[in-house]
Amino acid sequence: MGTISEPAKKRLVLLAQLLLQQKNGRITSAAINRLTGWSDSLIRHDISSIGFKGGFSNGYNVSELREAVCNALHIGSADAGYKCCIVGLGRLGAALLDDSIFSGTEYEIVAGFDPNVNRTEILRSTFPLYPASRLESVIQAEHIVYAVLAVADKDAQLIADRLARCGIRGIVNYTNVVLSVSNSVALENVSPVTALTNLSARTGESKI
Repeated sequence: MGTISEPAKKRLVLLAQLLLQQKNGRITSAAINRLTGWSDSLIRHDISSIGFKGGFSNGYNVSELREAVCNALHIGSADAGYKCCIVGLGRLGAALLDDSIFSGTEYEIVAGFDPNVNRTEILRSTFPLYPASRLESVIQAEHIVYAVLAVADKDAQLIADRLARCGIRGIVNYTNVVLSVSNSVALENVSPVTALTNLSARTGESKI
């Protein structure tokens, strides 16, 4: 199995989620095309990039293909137990305190942080909430590897720098700031504004 490109990894992650929703034992590349819009050649290329050889004229075995994707990307196992934290407990961050969102996945939220001490005392959660001043000590003590960043835009780069210095391997960025991080830190930008802008760029819609 060769190197998998970043765009292919993103498609394969979506494919794994799609396969989890399928009830049939087999799925064809034509069916994947209808569900995703990806071309048949792109689908076959992505699947072959993980070394999966189980395709037949009547389609792929759903469970075998999903297992192959998850093994290739090291995802999908609830036993993996990646520890995560939420940084910024405003309206958006507080909405993520419902850890049932992550139930049954390999991701476990074990801490929340906010610069406002009163907010950490008022909010209720199944995991501890800390002032942002304890960011480094808690992340290192709990061996947290991923962070969800939902702070105010003006604080985003500063907090991202602190997260990188204390060993965070990946950041999910809910802010509108274009962050600069080292190559050792993976970054996913999921701001609603960014997502809507991406949709506008893809659809070419003009203002009403």
